[in-house]
Amino acid sequence: MDTTVICRLAHGEIDESLPGIVNVFRDDHAVPWHRHDTCLAWVANHVECGFYIALAYCGGKIVGYSEWIETHDRGRNILYLSLMQVDCDMRGRGIGGAMLRDGEAYAKSIGAVSLRTLPEDERSYAFYRKHGFFETDAIESCICPTPSGAEAAPRRQIAAMSRQAADTHEIVFGLCQSSSRHLYEMANHPPQTGNYQVVSSYIASGYLQFRYREGSKDALALYWSKEAATAGTVAEILQAGRLEGFDEVEFYFRTQHKDLFAGQKTSLESVEIEKKIY
Repeated sequence: MDTTVICRLAHGEIDESLPGIVNVFRDDHAVPWHRHDTCLAWVANHVECGFYIALAYCGGKIVGYSEWIETHDRGRNILYLSLMQVDCDMRGRGIGGAMLRDGEAYAKSIGAVSLRTLPEDERSYAFYRKHGFFETDAIESCICPTPSGAEAAPRRQIAAMSRQAADTHEIVFGLCQSSSRHLYEMANHPPQTGNYQVVSSYIASGYLQFRYREGSKDALALYWSKEAATAGTVAEILQAGRLEGFDEVEFYFRTQHKDLFAGQKTSLESVEIEKKIY
């Protein structure tokens, strides 16, 4: 069996590597990497945004792809795995484990204290448990109607949110990806093929963004703060959403904030898992 070799993807290597990356995703149409045009846009964008992208090779052929990004969360430096894919003809040969070990080595080189990801299903969760990950929290979601007749609340519209603000404030709502940095990049620096827009403001307790499709009446709330969230925070965000013209606002949050949505229907989206490396 050929030895698996893991190499970081550099910006100048994207064009030559693209056919191999697209081939790895040929059986997964849920993400934009299975098409040449969208794959190019997203991979180039993520390299420019500072993602650590690694390719797995066997016999000189690309057989695996992984994306990691450094994130600051609750006072800790974490390396977050946002995506990993192994060629469907090469699974069960240790390639995924090799990519995890590569990610761990990179995490140690940047001083991260743990690895984190959100498994897609029980099968992938079993894979991560086998490699030392354990459950740390759960991610839930809730879609809330905005109040009619909302009055203006004290907030300041801003042109954009800075990366420094995302790094120095904890992500409270918006955890469809359990990484403040990943959410920040996707909302504020999407590739040209991205069809979402974002509006940003600063409210009394933190930074608020609404991510939405043009013409849509619903939006995802992204909220960063240094203060504990309260029911009043949720009400303030919903009020701001109404003033922006949204009928509904979707929240993603850790289980600790479930009480803030009492009386609303909540759904379990995923479990947050980590592997400590220090």
